[in-house]
Order: sequence, then C-alpha cells, then structure tokens
Amino acid sequence: MMRSARRFGLLTTGTLVSLLVSAASASAAANDSTGMQQISNLFWVVAIIGVAIGVFVGIVMVFTILKFRMRKGHQKATYDPNRTSHKLEAAWTIIPAIILLVIGMLAFQTLAYTDTLPQHPDVYVAAIGHQWFWEFWVNYTNGTHIHYPSGGFTVPSNVTILMNVTSVDVDHSLFIPALGVHMDAIPGHLNQVWFKPTMPGDFHIECTQFCGINHYQMVGTLVVTP
Repeated sequence: MMRSARRFGLLTTGTLVSLLVSAASASAAANDSTGMQQISNLFWVVAIIGVAIGVFVGIVMVFTILKFRMRKGHQKATYDPNRTSHKLEAAWTIIPAIILLVIGMLAFQTLAYTDTLPQHPDVYVAAIGHQWFWEFWVNYTNGTHIHYPSGGFTVPSNVTILMNVTSVDVDHSLFIPALGVHMDAIPGHLNQVWFKPTMPGDFHIECTQFCGINHYQMVGTLVVTP
C-alpha cells in the first residue's frame, strides 16, 4: 500500500511538473500581442486553481486510503446515515460555486477585451481567402495602401490593427496562433477581428477550415517590424 502511495505521489508530481513546464514555455511567447497577454493571464489563473484543486484532492485521497484501509483483524465499517456533516456538504457545494463564479468573471473580462473592436485603429487590413492563398490589403490612416497578393503581409509593432476577413469562393478560417487571431472567412460575409502586436518577428498564418485538396498550401507569414 505504501509503495502504491509513493508511486501515485511520484506520478502526480511528475505530471504537474510537466504541465507547468509546458505552460511556462507557451506563456513565454504570450507577449507577442496584447490579446495573447490577456488570454495567458486567464490561463494561468485557471491553471493554478486547477493544480491546487488536483493536489488537494490527491492528498485527501491518499490520506483516506491509508488511514481507512481494511486491516487484518478489523471489521468492515457499516454505513450510518445519521453520521453526516451538513457543514461539510455545504462547504463542498459553496466553495466550488465561488471558484466557478470567479473564473467566469475573469473569462468575461478577457472576452470583453479581446472581442470589443477598437473605435480608432491605426491600421485596417482586409484579409481575403482564396483557394488556396490569402490576399491582404493593408490600409494606414495616413492614406498609405499596400497590396499583398499572396504569402502574407507586413505591419509595424505596437499599432492597433482592425482586420476585415472574407472569402471569394469557399469557407476559410484565418489563424495566426502566436497572436491569438482566429476568424472565419465566409463568402459574401464580412467578419472583423482586431489585434495589437507588441513584439517584432515573423508569425505563421494558416487556414484552419478544410477548403479543398490544396488546403495545406494556404499558409503565409505576418512580418511585424520594430
């Protein structure tokens, strides 16, 4: 029994460490845009709460197994419905409800930030999906217009970008993973998404909606300059 408990403890510890290391690696790249910063902050709150709950439940489970396991010479315990704790039942109902309420409020704040379109963006980008490439028009408020027929586009860092996404043939879905940008491109319909890149670099663009035999070719690169 003790060996099993040790194995369980080692397995739990190893799993938690692996998850935290993976999360730390993902969080290191979360400063590429303001939206990803908000998403990363929410993730860490949920992760810490989840890990804490997992550790607590694991400790209670191991303690209960070791303390109340069946021993030689002991009789099996009988259930007594009168030996209940209404306070304990109330606690394990109210505490999770409070935790879910807090997470829900934080999630709503994050959604309010990422889904509220800016009134006065610095750059307007039109993203048009084709089989099988992305076309971009970049329009600056000073009157400059740049057309990128395929392959991606270039914008400076620390500017607010409002992107209008559509398609000319079939359904597509524009995704820039590192910046947290994801929006469907629907023929005859205009969808909008915004982001603000904060770090210079090259960011992968892809289509996440299967759009035909050459769907895998529908990639590009967003170049963010200093």
